[in-house]
Amino acid sequence: MGDNKLKDEELEQINGGMSDEEYKLRQENERKLHGRIVRDAFGNVTFTDKTGITGQFSAEQWNKLRTNWDYTGNPEYYMETINVGELQGMMKG
Repeated sequence: MGDNKLKDEELEQINGGMSDEEYKLRQENERKLHGRIVRDAFGNVTFTDKTGITGQFSAEQWNKLRTNWDYTGNPEYYMETINVGELQGMMKG
C-alpha cells in the first residue's frame, strides 16, 4: 500500500474554507444586521435593535412575539433583525 499522506508543501497549496480574517469579517457583518437581547432575572427583555434604538418588553410580551418565529427553530435570531418600532407595532396589532 502506498503512502496517501500529503506532504507539508502540498498542504500549503490547498485552499479551502475561510481564512481567519474572512471569518472575522463575516461575523462583524452579521453583527451589523442584528440587535442585542438582554434579559433580566424575571425574563423581561431590553432589546437594542441594529439601529441602536432600545425597547423594553415584559417576559409575557417577548414570549408572545417569539411565537411569530417559532417555526424557524431559532426565533430570536430572526427577531434581532427587526427594528424595535416594528416589534412594538406587532404587539398593538
